[in-house]
Amino acid sequence: MADDVYVGKELGTAELTITDEMVQHYINGLDEPNAWYTSDSPFGGPVAPAIIFQDISSRFKGWYLPNLYGNLWRQQSWEVHAPVRVGQTLSCNATVSDRYRKRDRDVVVQSVWLHDAEGRLVALGMHHQSFLEQTEGGVKLRDASTKEGAKTHTEPTGEPLSLELKKTLTAEMCDQFFYTSRNYHNDKAESEKLGFNDVVVGGRMTLSCISELLTRHFGRGFYLGGHVDVKFVNVLWLNEPFTTRGVITGRTQENGHTRAQVAVTCEKADGTKLIVGTASALEDV
Repeated sequence: MADDVYVGKELGTAELTITDEMVQHYINGLDEPNAWYTSDSPFGGPVAPAIIFQDISSRFKGWYLPNLYGNLWRQQSWEVHAPVRVGQTLSCNATVSDRYRKRDRDVVVQSVWLHDAEGRLVALGMHHQSFLEQTEGGVKLRDASTKEGAKTHTEPTGEPLSLELKKTLTAEMCDQFFYTSRNYHNDKAESEKLGFNDVVVGGRMTLSCISELLTRHFGRGFYLGGHVDVKFVNVLWLNEPFTTRGVITGRTQENGHTRAQVAVTCEKADGTKLIVGTASALEDV
């Protein structure tokens, strides 16, 4: 029942064990064979991708609205405080931290805290999931050209990151990444049940591209204090080329370290924005 999803609702606790299978499917799904994930890293031995745990929100029940037709990610934010490794078990707890209306969608926000075995905070996430009242007739997505900041916007000025990530995500890559189930991110039939014409490339994949960009540029500084806060402003379909970019827009001092502020985007070949947002990481750790 929709009335059962309210601000302040405790969603309980869950345990999440990081496995080699998770890491391998992440690597194969994104085609991101970072040596830190399989051999050595600056932390001594391999570490998992910085936000390998981002599907934790799906482990909790009681926060989704009952009508799943046309549901989409709206926004995600993560604070990363420490690296995790294969074999490590995290203790996670979650709440419904907000619920609001945005145009024709109801949005529910889940906040989740992940702690290690010693009780130290590893990461904090906020997931904004949007739901339609519509139940049939096909999901009609807004024209990208009509969206403020989604098709054309003032590009940030500053210092571009040292690289860009160019990707084209295929059906095989989506199968690898979402290997635990058949859903609208890897199965056209399942996507059509929810009102979409084709497979919707999962937000976990595009957000991971932003995480990979920041990991490559900042290294330890993203694992030991990375922040990401982004909005998903257009849908990515299978086999659509896109580019992930970042621009350092400023720097601040924090506990004796320098934090770089970054504007991040994922953009299709025609300039349509998929993701717009901000991120930050420490530069001198």
